[in-house]
Amino acid sequence: MMLPWEYHPELTKERLVKVAQLLALGRGSAVDRFDPTIGDDNWTLGVCAYNYGCFQITRAAGTPGFEWLSVIDAGKHFQFSIEGIPMRFWRGDPAEPTAKISLATPFEQLLLDLEPGVPTAGILFRIGVTTDLDGALLGASFVALRNDQPEIVWPLPLAEAEPLIVQLDDARPEGVELSSPLVGDPQGEDEIAASSGKV
Repeated sequence: MMLPWEYHPELTKERLVKVAQLLALGRGSAVDRFDPTIGDDNWTLGVCAYNYGCFQITRAAGTPGFEWLSVIDAGKHFQFSIEGIPMRFWRGDPAEPTAKISLATPFEQLLLDLEPGVPTAGILFRIGVTTDLDGALLGASFVALRNDQPEIVWPLPLAEAEPLIVQLDDARPEGVELSSPLVGDPQGEDEIAASSGKV
């Protein structure tokens, strides 16, 4: 079985794990906000988890430590790349990708047409995420698809990963100048003012 970096050296374990951590962060936010008392159901949870995952990838792309991550298509068929290698993600059994996720996007089709002699031509790269009954992320796998079928399913080692750090912006807002606080016992001051006749 080939490993991700044997398809492309840019597809390192560290980078793939970081992307999975971003997806876990987005999915965790969706689970935290899920509220059936206002009408949320499994469909709204799925939509929010997907959108929040896309948002986390978009927000991290190009930032320090994520210079290799970029967004190709921010639309409904969200697609990102790792150092120019296009990828997509979906929720479901990594060994059984959906028909939609198995289709090449226009950008991927262009690359396939341009690289007919490359050994990895015709292969699509995906990340499949699995969840528990509440929708929280259980695991993620790197999937290489050839002819709509998984050529490899490689579980990403999230349990042994370093904590995710996303440095979004070095800029800090300007501080506000405050006057010195009054220190003392307000009740005691009233008593002093009353006894001196200054009330």
